[in-house]
Amino acid sequence: MLHDNALTEYFDSGYPHLEILIQGSVFGTLFAFINTLTDRTGIRKKSFGAVILIRSGLYLLAWCIVGAVTYTVFFGFGLMTKEQMEDSLSFLTPIYAISWILVFVLSIIFMNFVQQVSRKFGKGNLLKLMMGKYHKPKDEEHIFMFMDLQGSTAIAERLGHNKYSQLMQNCFYDLTDIVLNYKASIYQYVGDEVVLTWETSQGINNLNCIKAYFAFEQKIKSREEFYMKNFSTKPFFKCGIDVGEVTVAEIGDIKREIAYHGDVLNTTARIEKLCTPQNKKLLISEYLEEKLPEEMNGFSKECIGKFELRGKEEGLKIFSITYDND
Repeated sequence: MLHDNALTEYFDSGYPHLEILIQGSVFGTLFAFINTLTDRTGIRKKSFGAVILIRSGLYLLAWCIVGAVTYTVFFGFGLMTKEQMEDSLSFLTPIYAISWILVFVLSIIFMNFVQQVSRKFGKGNLLKLMMGKYHKPKDEEHIFMFMDLQGSTAIAERLGHNKYSQLMQNCFYDLTDIVLNYKASIYQYVGDEVVLTWETSQGINNLNCIKAYFAFEQKIKSREEFYMKNFSTKPFFKCGIDVGEVTVAEIGDIKREIAYHGDVLNTTARIEKLCTPQNKKLLISEYLEEKLPEEMNGFSKECIGKFELRGKEEGLKIFSITYDND
């Protein structure tokens, strides 16, 4: 009867609500910190399995901290008596404790596995594949950005294949935060080239598709010392951007992915190739220029001419975008 009274007294006190509040607040804070730590530091560069284990271990550590904080608050301020604690622990049989710990650990590992798989597929693509959004091809309007390492052939010959691959790894790791900050999705890595995409409204909003390139350029410049020390080079990417209608479809069976088919991809690739002969870093099509605001707050656009691009029946006006603070 003493045990029943002790637990009843605790539950009637309203303190269980405080316990839930403390645990939720502390774990929520630690959860956000762990995600930021693993997404924004060198941890994300580790292998797929290593990232899952590190994140899972940190989550388990977070739960231990939650338990310690809860215990300290409740006993430090006398919110729970010794009898109430003993009664609570009396329900925790060895089998129940082992089962609970096992389920919790497996759940944490599974959750991190799903998060990392989703990350590998690209933002939002795992859910789209699971929901079958593009099982039947759909027509949509997207913005595409092609970025290519300038002078890649000479750099590869000088560094060798292995060192060159390490260079590209680091460049594309530096791109990660840019992709997240400017709401982009990575469509493909093709050798020394990366293709980013946005739904049109998202790419135009806040000039995300323009700012992303210059943010990446600044990121690379801020790490020039690292690149010079390790690769004796200062990477520079030239860029072409276009917008247009594409057919989006789920393709493949053994290796399944979401693919984009449409003339806009070929056009964007041709625009990017104009950067070198025109001595420009960022070129866009007249179609994208029409969608951009007249005043671009810190950026300037200039029509550099009308060009006959391979595969296009008519010439296309091309605009150069510059950052006013360069």
